[in-house]
Amino acid sequence: MKQVEITHAKNGFGKALADLADTDKRIVCLGLDITNSVGMNFFKERHPERFFSMGIAEQNAAATAAGLALSGKIPAFSTYAVFSALRSIDQIRVSVCYNNLHVIIGGAHAGISVGPDGATHQALEDLAIMRAMPNMTVLSPCDENQTYLATVAAVKQLNTPCYIRYGREERQV
Repeated sequence: MKQVEITHAKNGFGKALADLADTDKRIVCLGLDITNSVGMNFFKERHPERFFSMGIAEQNAAATAAGLALSGKIPAFSTYAVFSALRSIDQIRVSVCYNNLHVIIGGAHAGISVGPDGATHQALEDLAIMRAMPNMTVLSPCDENQTYLATVAAVKQLNTPCYIRYGREERQV
């Protein structure tokens, strides 16, 4: 019987950040109380000294990320897309985008992939909102591998704000 491996796009986000941080000390991550659920646990386990728990405070994470970027760091934070894009949009717009800062924002559980959690957790407007932000690059990968590559590209090839939107669904390989 063939062994089936389950993968999640969230793992690509967290694994890429952890791998990149092995050689780039500027990378720091901010957790928002759902570290495992959005894939940030990979970074936290390997680089605990560069992982900062912000609690359930999306606006604070965006503002803190802006400050870290202004001081030469490459900050990343992630929470459910509905919260990373909608709860903190003022801080992202004013502090991150207007300053054209290299901040990586993960929007996990995007779209209707969180059906059982209800409408309050479904991010449908995040694409439109983030695409309207000045200087923002929006990436929407489809699986763990593509999320990993998108995260690497956001860190290594961009020097601007980047929103990476990834789903919740598991995939069998």
